[in-house]
Amino acid sequence: MDIQATLDALLTDHHDKLDTRAVLIGPGALDAPGVAAIATYLGAGPWLVAVDAHTWEAAGARLTGAIDAAGHAWERYDVPDGHDSPHPMCDDASVEAFEAALARGTYTGAIAVGSGTINDVVKLAAHRAGVPVACAGTAPSMNGYTSKIAAVLSDGVKTTVPCTAPRVVLADLDVMCDAPPRMIASGLGDLISKPVSNADWQLSASLNDTFHSAEAMEIIERGAAMLEGVAPRLQGGDREAMAGLVGSLMFSGLAMSVAGSSSPASGGEHLVSHFIDMEAHAYGMSYDLHGCQVGVGTLTTAHLYQRLAELDPATIDVDARVAALPAWEDYDALLRERFGKLYPAVVKHTRLGYPTPDALRARLERLTSGWDVILERVGRTLRSRDSIERDLLDCEGPTRFSQLDVDPERARRAVTWSKDIRNRYTILHLAWELGLLDEWADEALEDLV
Repeated sequence: MDIQATLDALLTDHHDKLDTRAVLIGPGALDAPGVAAIATYLGAGPWLVAVDAHTWEAAGARLTGAIDAAGHAWERYDVPDGHDSPHPMCDDASVEAFEAALARGTYTGAIAVGSGTINDVVKLAAHRAGVPVACAGTAPSMNGYTSKIAAVLSDGVKTTVPCTAPRVVLADLDVMCDAPPRMIASGLGDLISKPVSNADWQLSASLNDTFHSAEAMEIIERGAAMLEGVAPRLQGGDREAMAGLVGSLMFSGLAMSVAGSSSPASGGEHLVSHFIDMEAHAYGMSYDLHGCQVGVGTLTTAHLYQRLAELDPATIDVDARVAALPAWEDYDALLRERFGKLYPAVVKHTRLGYPTPDALRARLERLTSGWDVILERVGRTLRSRDSIERDLLDCEGPTRFSQLDVDPERARRAVTWSKDIRNRYTILHLAWELGLLDEWADEALEDLV
């Protein structure tokens, strides 16, 4: 597959729905061709170039050298480390600081040199400032390069905020292959969730009539095809395999842009990861790279789907489940106890998605009456837990919560409580409504801790 040609065709075919105009994947993307693309879509300069110490060494010095050679003006901005963190974080303070830096100059564009954090800081701040963005990727660690959302830590909770996607994304394969092995594994972990997150997307559409895009699904599936056979080759510097991973990451972000939502690429497994982040930042606990956490979360939610497929719908007592639904006031009290100082940030999401008895009855009746059709739709993209684990192992990625430095008690909280931190219906929510989340979570965690 010619990944560059496939990307170019996708950008053309969906021009009206995408902010991104050029994605360059290959050796030399940071050199003259990349600078020419930036100049085409960001104006002649000056450009504010955001880096940290690591990304400057990985790609910033080379890119700015090419900018100098092309005669464009630029200024360096060092993204500061986060509060109580040895590295930058995408939080409210970082976004506001970069927005203020943009306001102090007459920049025609901003360039993010980095991966998830720096890309999110720059594109959200530039979106607010009305300035176009380019991104020079430094690691194949996540799928947000081409997305119209930024993941921001706000009020102690990791949340996604709409913004303008980069006009230009540069992914030099030499730089990507030289990324730390854990960041390469993180990229595969983020992508390997898509068969399960797509099942969540279809589950919500089937039970709640929420929006679903066949067009975005087709993009995700085309991106998934780029991953075939690449996992065992990613840690050995194989440029062809890396091109497959990077191309699939770009396709995943573009699918989110076409859908106008992160739903094609983010389901219950992402809630597990966000919960780990949330506790880490609030209570000084450990956490890992987003995609590494997502990979382990995907193994967990894949197990829940396998248990759902084994369930006999005749055993679902709708009347009993509706009767067991806690009144909102009682559940609100439970949230206060569980989340403590994070309660104010969490409750607004929980309340939006908390079912009334009538809504729960309607949903469960739709599930039981349409069981075979719904399970067939949901199962179209699903992969088995074992097949997902094989790919993660082949890429030397974590497959257990302990490998994320998350202990068993915290892992159980992440799986059983994380449904309350987002208003997005997933297998976690359905398992809870069926009264089976605790049981299925304990089964999954028997060998995932």
